[in-house]
Amino acid sequence: MKKKQFIFLSFLFVAGFIFSCRKTDEYKSLPSGLKYKILKHDVTGKDIKEGDILTLRLKYFNSDDSLLFNSDELPAKFRVKVSNSSEDGLFQDALKMLKTGDSASFKIPAKDFYLKTKKDSLPDFVSPDEMLRFEIKVMNIVSKKQLDKEYKIFLLKKEAEEKQMLREYIIAENIKEKPTASGIYIIKLKKGKGKKASPGKLVTLHYEGRFINGKIFDSSVKRAKPVTFMLGDTAVIPAWNEAIATMCEGDKIRLITGSENAYGKTGLKNYVPPFMSLIYDIKLLKVK
Repeated sequence: MKKKQFIFLSFLFVAGFIFSCRKTDEYKSLPSGLKYKILKHDVTGKDIKEGDILTLRLKYFNSDDSLLFNSDELPAKFRVKVSNSSEDGLFQDALKMLKTGDSASFKIPAKDFYLKTKKDSLPDFVSPDEMLRFEIKVMNIVSKKQLDKEYKIFLLKKEAEEKQMLREYIIAENIKEKPTASGIYIIKLKKGKGKKASPGKLVTLHYEGRFINGKIFDSSVKRAKPVTFMLGDTAVIPAWNEAIATMCEGDKIRLITGSENAYGKTGLKNYVPPFMSLIYDIKLLKVK
């Protein structure tokens, strides 16, 4: 009886050991270092290829299972363009293994994901060699027609939001000046007595640019270096050319402009977001 019990317990131990090994080896590995586990395969799903734009549900975690990102928390659908893995990392290989409707779990080295896919530096709390875990569900492939439609809706929404914020700013700041025909506001802060600026002349000035929330995004004053350009030059925003043409040497103005006379729907990379109204304090130093 004791012998049988020992054999039975031994069997349980061996079975448990085999089961635990299988459990830890659930992920299959590729030579690239990508580990994967298909959770659900949709036999009717569409193949994914380079250039496709996907709608995903995505969560990813560090090696301690702490959630780093959850697309469900975003205000809009999470979209990713499928690209070349040699340039953009193993995450792209992971996407190309799937079909629409599929769900999968992937493990990717943190260094590969942050440096190649996100094009960003590693956060302090992430080790370069640790494996991040990605839980992905491919919802659909988005057509160009659908993207164009969504983009038009997005532009209309952002434009309306900007106009509303600008109206609220003008009221809150009790600005009495009327806008020009183009829609900009020019507020005289100090009157000078020097030469009049006009298109084709070189102007030298100091300026400070702010967003409506008061954040300074650019300042020649802080750099202690005034700027010089030919008035009418298309390299500067239209609002500047219009406003500075009203100035004389020594004048100081406050210019308030909507994005249509500034950086528009694209913004200025790393400086000005799309559809952003701007406020400039400008002092004209010299006209030549």
